[in-house]
Amino acid sequence: MNPALWMPLGMVPTGRSVLLRRVQTGHGLSSRLAAMGLLPGMRVQVCHNDRNGPVILGINGSRVMLGRGTANKLSVEDTSETGI
Repeated sequence: MNPALWMPLGMVPTGRSVLLRRVQTGHGLSSRLAAMGLLPGMRVQVCHNDRNGPVILGINGSRVMLGRGTANKLSVEDTSETGI
């Protein structure tokens, strides 16, 4: 786990699967994200991200839409190159 390899979720291109590493939000939003299944250590699929509007994620067979500001508060790691 190398924080230097982490990036904001809002920068991940469509079709990539990433590992959620950190949620940098207040308690209220953090609780709401946890209720949607967005917890550190979870693998999420970026279903749609045109980098200009909401980000649509696939999590545990469900779709979740996040605003761009919220998506940029989530740090993720693209593990496709490291083999994790």
